[in-house]
Amino acid sequence: MSNHDTDREQMHNQDRHAPNPDERGKGLSALIALLGLWLILQAFLFELAATQVWNDVLVGAFLAAIGAYNYSRQSKEQLGSMGAATVAAILGLWLIIAPFVLGVDAGATETANNLGFWNDIIVGLLAFVLGAYSAYKIRDWRRDAQRAAA
Repeated sequence: MSNHDTDREQMHNQDRHAPNPDERGKGLSALIALLGLWLILQAFLFELAATQVWNDVLVGAFLAAIGAYNYSRQSKEQLGSMGAATVAAILGLWLIIAPFVLGVDAGATETANNLGFWNDIIVGLLAFVLGAYSAYKIRDWRRDAQRAAA
């Protein structure tokens, strides 16, 4: 067997034992990042109160960064960060309650139209579900990888 064949076999064995050889979870991470980008964009498309604009831009930036971070990790055959996915879920919960907390009258009058109000709630629900599911799956994949390495 030549050196080239031995190197190729070693790389193949390393790939099989990588924690995330199939790059699982990239789709979930991409969706979280896209939700963040949408949140930033909609802050300027809809007529929103200043507090909601800033909230949406900041939360959107965090969601985009978290999604991009986990996508990058998973593209390198690593597992995504369970902590980052959990933060995405928590940010989703915040988006659901934010229109009620930050509203002009602490209610649905936060936006000049209902579109911005409902957008935050729907994006929040999606971010919560995707973040929580991603954290759950990362935990399972981490456990599977530890079992395979043992």
